[in-house]
Order: sequence, then structure tokens, then C-alpha cells
Amino acid sequence: MYKVYKESWLKYYKFTISDFICLNITFLLPLISGIITKDNYWSYFGLALIMCLCFYIYVILNDAYKNIYCRGYFVEATAVLYQVSLIYGWVIFITFVLKTTATYSRLSLVFMYLLTLVLTYTARSLIKTSSKKRLKNNENAKKGVVFTFSDRLEELDNIIRTVQNNDCEAYHFNRVVVLDDQPALGCQITTLPSVEAAYKYIKRNVVDDVLIFANHYNELIYEIEETCISMGVVVHYVLGERKSKYPKKEIIEEFGQYKIVTSGLNVISARQLFVKRAIDICGSLVGLLIMAICCVFVAPLIYIKSPGPIFYSQTRVGTNGRPFKIYKFRSMYPDAEKRKAELMSRNKMSGLMFKVDNDPRIIPIIGQFIRTTSIDELPQMWNVLKGEMSLVGTRPPTLDEFNEYSFHHKSRLAMKPGITGLWQISGRSEVTSFEDVVALDNQYISEWRMGSDVKILFKTVMVVVGRCGAV
Repeated sequence: MYKVYKESWLKYYKFTISDFICLNITFLLPLISGIITKDNYWSYFGLALIMCLCFYIYVILNDAYKNIYCRGYFVEATAVLYQVSLIYGWVIFITFVLKTTATYSRLSLVFMYLLTLVLTYTARSLIKTSSKKRLKNNENAKKGVVFTFSDRLEELDNIIRTVQNNDCEAYHFNRVVVLDDQPALGCQITTLPSVEAAYKYIKRNVVDDVLIFANHYNELIYEIEETCISMGVVVHYVLGERKSKYPKKEIIEEFGQYKIVTSGLNVISARQLFVKRAIDICGSLVGLLIMAICCVFVAPLIYIKSPGPIFYSQTRVGTNGRPFKIYKFRSMYPDAEKRKAELMSRNKMSGLMFKVDNDPRIIPIIGQFIRTTSIDELPQMWNVLKGEMSLVGTRPPTLDEFNEYSFHHKSRLAMKPGITGLWQISGRSEVTSFEDVVALDNQYISEWRMGSDVKILFKTVMVVVGRCGAV
């Protein structure tokens, strides 16, 4: 039987539990020192709950323990510093918003932070050391046999090292069978003369796993797989490396009787999609409330300066080419689209986007103000609530732009379009090449994690406050 860990928090439960304990054990400091008294006990209890909540959110948003067994001392220290600092930063921000910061001893919090760093790093190091020591013990390591072809022998050592570096299990592949009866030149593993000899070896010896490293799946591979499974042995079939100039992630799925290798720019779990959508809903509700307040002041000024509709709608292209209507506060004169053609010679963007400096179509004062402060984007919160957009994503193109796309341009539509994104926080006024925009969007999609959305949202606030690049 093969153990599969679909969620990293379960796969690395030891580290999750130890980090949680280390975060909370530091409350012994203010308790022993007498800072925690009967009068402020419940305040510190509330602080502990906030810390637990922040830790839980961090575990959900970040893949904090990925490849943890392979990390060196410095990399691990950096990871611990980032995690603990981020959690304490969230805690301080929340207590500041709740106006309870003055309740707690600042010196005590500093010592708690430092102690959390030391305890977390020490606990992780001890867990890794003990786990690696246990895995190196032959009694605990899984025994394996490899089936391969002579033309894959050069890659065999590399694939075995890759499997043996799995940070949950230790494997010892101590026998190999060359299926095309060629000599196993340069192979460091003891060879078995035939498939039948391998079957006898598996039957009489301790063998937990079989690794099949072949160019293609055929009747022979099918027979080996079926025979080994009949003996209760786990079979791993290596599909081999498939090179691509595009960053991609792959998963193996089952559709009825068929196993399908699925490739894409990224692979996102249902849990991650749920969390992203939940954040979108909460954020859009807050955004719509802010929009309603802004509308009281912005709407009359827009109408006075340029009589006409307060809101502007336009058909844009969303996920994988789906059209939808986007909404904004109107910052331009009603005839802005008609005047676009006469301004094409001033277009500062190279490629399939349009942007000009000192655009004469913008309504004076109020139009410029709501654009530089991004207030004009607030009605898009309705698109986010409807599920057509996300808070963070890639900017949706117009129909005219989309119709001019080359094949590789459409990759930027692989995720829901967003109100903000990597382009917006990278100085969008300074990025004048559409290909650079596509590259930034593809980088966001291929490297996406929930934590990256949080960073982009935070940096967007900084950009809006500083009015950087929103021209």
C-alpha cells in the first residue's frame, strides 16, 4: 500500500505541531516574569488566540514546509525568520487595529519573538536530524527493484537520486533488470538476468516498491506491473522528462479506466481556489461599501464636469477568452472611444495595449484624481462578487486587443482577471512593452500561491497611497 499525502500540513504534521507549540510556549516568559496577572490574563489569552489564528492563516496561505528535509542550515534559518516575523507582524497589526497594543509589554513581546525564532529553528533541526537518522536505518528504508532499458541507464542514477531524496520516505533500490537484454554498462546496482529472475527475487526477498523507467508503456510493462501488484508490491511508473520552453506543472488524474497526465502553467488545489474565492467575496463586499461612500462625493463631480452616465461599462475578455462587462467610475468624456483612433500615434505602449501621456480624453481634475487614486476601479468589486474577476489577477483585455493576440498572448488569460496584479505593482507606467506585460502575467500565474496574492494586495495599497504608476 502506498501512502499519499495530498496536503502539505498533513505530510509535515510534525513540523506544523512543533511550530504551533513553539509559538505558544513563549507565553511562559510573561507568565513567569509576573507580567501576566489576574487583571490582564484575558488580554494575553486573546493575544494567544490571535497568534493561533495568524499561524493557521499562514499555514493555509503558504507552502511553508515544502522540501524542508532538503534545506540547508541558512535556508532553514531564513524560512523560520520569515515565518515568525510575518506572524508577529500580523499580530501587531491586528492589535493596533483593535487598539489593544498598549495592553501588552513591548519588551516582553520582543523577547517572545526572539524565543520563538530560537525554539522554532531548534525544534525543526531536531525533527529533521531524528527523521533522517531513522530513514537511513535499513530496517526502516523501503527496498526496491528497478526495471528499465539500456538506453535509460545513463539517466537511472539521476532518477534514483530524485526518488531517494523524497523527504517522507527512504528508498534503497538494490536490484535492476535491463529489459532489452543489453549489458548494464556503468550501472552501480546489482543486475538481475531476466524478468523471471526479478519475479523470483521479489517473491523471496523484502521488496516494497518497483520502479519502472521506460520510454513507453507496452505489453511487457503491463505484465510487469500486473505481476508486481499481484504480489502486493507498489509500482512507480516514471513517465520521463518532457522538456518545454514554458514553465508548467503536471499531475496524473484518473478518468474512468484511463490515467491522464495533465499539464498547465500551474496546478491549483480545490482548497486554494476556495480560499481565494472566500477572500474575493470578503474583499469585494468591503470594496462595494467603500464604493458607495465614494459615490456620494465622486458622482456629482463627474456629472458637473462632464454630464452623462456616472459609470462606464465595456466588454472585456476574461478567463480563457470568456467575455464579460467591466464597470468603472467614468473618468473620461463620453466620446473617449471615438477619439481613440486620432490618438494612436501617441501610444506609448509597444504591442497590443493603448496608453498615452496627458490623455486629453480624461475629465479635468476629477477624472485625473480618481484614476491616480484608483477610485475609478472600485465598481469592479461587483465583477469580483459575481465571480467574473478576482481581487488579484491579470488585467482583462478589450475585444479589439484580444482579437489581435498571438497564440502565446492568450496564456495571460489562464486565470481570472484581477483588479490588481503583478504588473500594477511593478510600475505599470514604466512598463511600455506588451510582451513585458505578458511575461509579468505569466510569472504571476506560474508562480501563484495564496501568499503571493496577499503580498500583491499589500503592495497595491502602498502603490495607491504613494500614487506610483497609476497614470
